[in-house]
Amino acid sequence: MNKQTFSDITESVRLEDASYANLFGDGKSISQTHRQRFEADAEYRQRLVETTRFVYDTHAGRIAPARFAEAMTTSDFPILLGGIFDLALLGGYREYPASYEMWCKIDRDVRDFRTRAKTTINLPDGALGRVGEREEYKKAGATEGQFPYAVQKFGRKFGFSWESFVNDHLGAFSGTPKALGRAARRTTARFATSLICDANGPAAGFVNLGNNNLVAPGANSALSVTSLTAAANLLSQQMDTGGEPIFNDPAVLIVPASLKITALQIVNALQIRAQTAGGADAGGAQQLDTTNLFQGLKVAVEPYISRIITNGTVGRTAWFLAADPAQSERPAVELGFLQGHEEPQIAMKSPNAVMVGGGDANAFAGDFDTDSIEFRVRHVVGGAAMDPRMIVGSFGQ
Repeated sequence: MNKQTFSDITESVRLEDASYANLFGDGKSISQTHRQRFEADAEYRQRLVETTRFVYDTHAGRIAPARFAEAMTTSDFPILLGGIFDLALLGGYREYPASYEMWCKIDRDVRDFRTRAKTTINLPDGALGRVGEREEYKKAGATEGQFPYAVQKFGRKFGFSWESFVNDHLGAFSGTPKALGRAARRTTARFATSLICDANGPAAGFVNLGNNNLVAPGANSALSVTSLTAAANLLSQQMDTGGEPIFNDPAVLIVPASLKITALQIVNALQIRAQTAGGADAGGAQQLDTTNLFQGLKVAVEPYISRIITNGTVGRTAWFLAADPAQSERPAVELGFLQGHEEPQIAMKSPNAVMVGGGDANAFAGDFDTDSIEFRVRHVVGGAAMDPRMIVGSFGQ
C-alpha cells in the first residue's frame, strides 16, 4: 500500500454518505501517538483502513452489531479503534475556532505541573553609547521579570447505558469523542480570555490607566476608527524599562461576538475618514479620506468576553488591541501545554467483568454493577497575563 495521509484514507471509505463526517470528523486529525505509528508501519496503515471501513459500515447498518461485538473481543481491534476515537476527538477539538492563538504566545513544552517562574531579562533597547579610545564599555542596566504559572488538569466523564448501545449501537457514542474535543477547545478559550477580563470589564490589575493601556472610558471608547486609533497610539507609546520606545505594532483586534461585524467593517474598509489634530498652525481640525491603515489587523472573535464580563453591558462592548505575541519575549499572554499532552486525550473505562466462559468482557460490555459505558477526556493547560505593554483594552462605553 502506498503511503497516504490519514485524510486520504478516511476519504477512501466515505462512500458518498454524509453521515460519515458526523462519525469521523474532517479526516485530518489524529493524535501524535497514532500518527507516528501510522507513518512508520505500512501494515498498521492497512489495518487502520480496514478498521475505519468496518466501523463506518457498522454505523451505516451494513454490518450486524453481533460482528462488531465479536471484533471487540480481539486483542488488536480496540487498539485500532482508539485511533478512530482520537480522530473524532481531535476533529472536534480543531474544528472549534481557536482565535486565542492569534494573541497568545503558545508554549508546548511545559514539563510538569509545578509552578514555573517564567523569567525574562529586561534590557534597555535604546541607542548604543559612544565608546572612546581605550575607554571601558558601559554596562546596560538589566532587570529580571518573573511570571509564575502552572498548567492545570481539566476533564469530564461521559457515559451511557449498555441498553443504549444495544438499541442504537455506534450511534450511541459516535458523537461523544467529537463533543468532548470541542469542550476541551472551549475550556482553553475561556481560560485565555479570563486572563485579560474580569467580571467588570478588562482585567483591572492588568489593563488600567496606570499601565497606560486602557482607552479612557467615555463616549469615544466604543469600537470605531477614532477609538482604534487612540488604542494604536497607546500601544506605540509604550516604553521599556530604560524609557526607550518598544515600537509596538498593533496586530490583533480582539472583540466579543457582538462586535464581530463592526470590527470586520473597520478592518476591511478600503478607505476611512480620519480627523487631523487641530492647532493654530494647522488651521483647525480637518476631515480627511485616507487609505485604511488598519487593513492588516487580524480580528480575533472571543465569545467568552461576554461570558466572563457579567457586570452590565460591558461584556458586549469591551474590546482589545494586541501586539503580535511573537514580537517579544514578554507577550501580553502566554499559554502553556504539558509536553506530550498538547491536545486533549480520550480514554474509555475498561470493563471490570470476566466472562463465565473465560476471557475478559469486551470494552462495550459495560460496568459489572451498572452496565454503564464511560468515556473520559483529559486536557492540560495553564498560562498567565505577562506584559501589559503588549495590549490595550477598552470598556467600549
